[in-house]
Amino acid sequence: MNNFIERLLAAQYRTLLFPKDFSGEATFGFECNDGWADVIEATLWLVQQRAKVSALDVKVTQVKEKFGQLRIYHRGGDESIGAVFDIAELVSGCVCEMCGMPGGVISIEGWLQARCGQHSGPERIDRVENLKSDENYIASYVEAVNLILSFFGEGAVLWVKEERTAFAGRRPCEMLATQEGCQAIYLLLKRLEHGVGV
Repeated sequence: MNNFIERLLAAQYRTLLFPKDFSGEATFGFECNDGWADVIEATLWLVQQRAKVSALDVKVTQVKEKFGQLRIYHRGGDESIGAVFDIAELVSGCVCEMCGMPGGVISIEGWLQARCGQHSGPERIDRVENLKSDENYIASYVEAVNLILSFFGEGAVLWVKEERTAFAGRRPCEMLATQEGCQAIYLLLKRLEHGVGV
């Protein structure tokens, strides 16, 4: 991951990424491409919020790509914290790891990788320079995942993973790859929460 993005994430989520007695500046060592930066930031933001509210000591030990999906290893937390990380893993398989656009897991030269159409061919660009954080997407993702966890509890990860009739057969993890999809999930669950038919 780009050093600038790593430093920003390390500074903002210091309590999750480093031991309490750590002082000084450092990068965490995210072992993935920049396209997942917004999913990572949204996930860390959500975990930090939930850990603070529940007084949980959560430490992220490693963030890397494995089999075309994001893997975030951690210590501490509870089931809801684990679900936040599991949902991020599912969503990452629907986001191009190079540019952050919607995509899917494909095989490139025998390696599973999450890519969009532009970055899936043999002439693919190896690295996208100057990706900017999308604060609106991050906020929408956090809102949607928070509501999913509140609404479905222990069944949240399963709900995100399977195709849903309410979304024309799409899986919520695919929809969480875009701001519009996050907003559609949020709106549906808010309507259901208030007893409004879909």
